[in-house]
Amino acid sequence: MKYHQIGTKLLFAALLLLQGCGPAEPLRTEAATVLPQPKAIADVDFHSHSQEGMRLSDLKGKWSLVFFGYTRCPDVCPTELFTLAEMMRAIEGNPELVSELPQVLFVSVDPQRDEPEALQQYAGYYHASFLGVTAEQQAVDRFSRSMGAIYERVYYLNGKTLIVDPEEGPPEGLEDSYLINHSATIFLLNPQGEMHAVFSTPHQPEVMIRDLAAIQSHW
Repeated sequence: MKYHQIGTKLLFAALLLLQGCGPAEPLRTEAATVLPQPKAIADVDFHSHSQEGMRLSDLKGKWSLVFFGYTRCPDVCPTELFTLAEMMRAIEGNPELVSELPQVLFVSVDPQRDEPEALQQYAGYYHASFLGVTAEQQAVDRFSRSMGAIYERVYYLNGKTLIVDPEEGPPEGLEDSYLINHSATIFLLNPQGEMHAVFSTPHQPEVMIRDLAAIQSHW
């Protein structure tokens, strides 16, 4: 009888171990695409309104949402920054919705015209915690490509789109006569500074909050 009890206990313990080694519950999100493996992103020296400047690595230790745009954007940037601000205000009003309040980083792809002070003022208009930064054009281009952000300058002449060879540059007098077509994708960096997930359009604050909460709890 004693051996039977010991054997039963050992079997029960083995079953518990097997359960513990079983597959983890899959992460389910509504809109976010979570990378199979987080992607390391090279550090970047940003131009910011702070005299000390800022590096991408300064964001480590926090979840960060990164959005690429520019201050003269007529439609996409105001819409997306307003959506992110709505998301932040909802979390601030109900902190238990997520494990940690994210940081929002607005990166200008137009350093030629976006001065750091004006850029921070623009980002801060939507929410006081938003950070507005840029960098040298080549650095911004490398950073955006590593994240998968897409944009291009579009010049206009007499109301028509002008195709410009990047190596030659625009004709004289049109240097500042451009808009920038860019994607509205929002990128999520984890606290290790790695690209963790992508939020494609359309963006809804409540959906982003639920996905962010799921990602944070699963990490």
